[in-house]
Amino acid sequence: MTGRSFPRFLAPLLVFAGSSLGLYLLQTWFRGAAAAEQLYEGYRFQAWSSNWMMQTLGIDEMNSFGLKSLWYDHIYPPGLDAIRYLLMQPETSNGLPPDQVAVDMRLYVVYLLIYGILNALVFIWVRDLTKSGWWALGGAALWAIYPGHLMMSMLLEPSELSLLMVSLMYFFLYRFLKTRRAGYVPLFLLALFAASMSRSFIQIYVLVIIIVAVVSFWFMTKDRAKAWPWQIVNVLLIAVIFIHPVKQFVMYDTWSTTSYGGYHRVGMLFLYPTSVPEPEYPQKIVDNALAFSSHYNTQETIKDNYRLEAAANTFIKEHPYEAVRGLVKSLTITIPEAFRPTAGYAQNFLVEGLPWTTPYNWLFSSWRYLLLIAAAAALIIRARGRHGSWELCKRYAWFAVFYALIAIPVLWSNRYYPDREAEGPIWTDAMRQKIFLEVPIYVLLTYALWLTFAASGLSIRRSKDNRSNDASDANQLQGGN
Repeated sequence: MTGRSFPRFLAPLLVFAGSSLGLYLLQTWFRGAAAAEQLYEGYRFQAWSSNWMMQTLGIDEMNSFGLKSLWYDHIYPPGLDAIRYLLMQPETSNGLPPDQVAVDMRLYVVYLLIYGILNALVFIWVRDLTKSGWWALGGAALWAIYPGHLMMSMLLEPSELSLLMVSLMYFFLYRFLKTRRAGYVPLFLLALFAASMSRSFIQIYVLVIIIVAVVSFWFMTKDRAKAWPWQIVNVLLIAVIFIHPVKQFVMYDTWSTTSYGGYHRVGMLFLYPTSVPEPEYPQKIVDNALAFSSHYNTQETIKDNYRLEAAANTFIKEHPYEAVRGLVKSLTITIPEAFRPTAGYAQNFLVEGLPWTTPYNWLFSSWRYLLLIAAAAALIIRARGRHGSWELCKRYAWFAVFYALIAIPVLWSNRYYPDREAEGPIWTDAMRQKIFLEVPIYVLLTYALWLTFAASGLSIRRSKDNRSNDASDANQLQGGN
């Protein structure tokens, strides 16, 4: 699998098709063999339908209100709801009511395809680093059987969609930093926009960093004189990325792309929500919230967001020391949670029954996960040397910046649960959200193993070949004399 005997796209295409088909067959087998209590309502692998997630709108309300419902969706970026809107069309376009089960089943198919694309992406990334198809296949397999990834591909909420977009963003950023080719920057921005439409990644401070980054990328680009068309595309894409936060501000007086933002802010600061008095609400946010309601996408959520965001901003300005203490205290909740096995986030009897789930969860959790990452970094430093490793750090510094921007919401993800504030800000999805950081980690682990075993062996063979060639040349010269 060197990629020389057949087109380079064929191997990742086979990885995509094989892994998507493999998971489909596994799901089909499990649905036929599972006990009744192992399948929720007879078809789901986990307890929740996509119609009743906290991040989604109801399909009945979307059907009644039409596409405008996506514009009035303030609870969460509308990417997944847009897909679900399309998935209910076979019924609604024929005058039938939307079918929750049919939409869920079609979403499982979408996520099967995303699962395959992610595995193919890992294959392409590892092959780009190692120039080895076999090592790329090993890295893709390591990621494909990861129980956390398998669980996420069967969880009917935005995470699997977000994971794909964030991973594409990482990859295109890596390719630009490696090659300095201008064409990768718009691909990076396009993936970032898609990620921002599927999850609340974009906040106002991120937008500022994006602008600084794109300006920096311009000066890093090869052949800038020929790259002007790409820069125009970049400016347009930045404007597109701004649309959703600006819409939120104009309609709901918040730059946050989720109206859970207020609960997030007071949670990480340990401000008790019910202690915050009711302010006078701007009439525009009340009117816009009343225009369309569905599940948590309500006037009450918007009012809570406005009230709690204002309280958090005031607290940070007036009590900066206490705010920092709250942020540090939050880490004592989120970090231990983040190092729990991702597969444990939602009960999935299919994933729990796989023979490798228990050892995999043990190895990739707690201090062992940190040790694996540290060992990979040490192996890379050993292979590249201190100077070479420092050059790598400088070359890929912008990758670290955007990786940190994705990590920040994970590290400060503790919050109060609406209507359960008395429990404290202990509710966190860090064990699930850390998956947005894990594709680069699995690529890094595979690359470190390749450097340690395959690359060192290749270097030894090349050294022996060079010595053999030198000896042969010397013999020829002696014979010629």
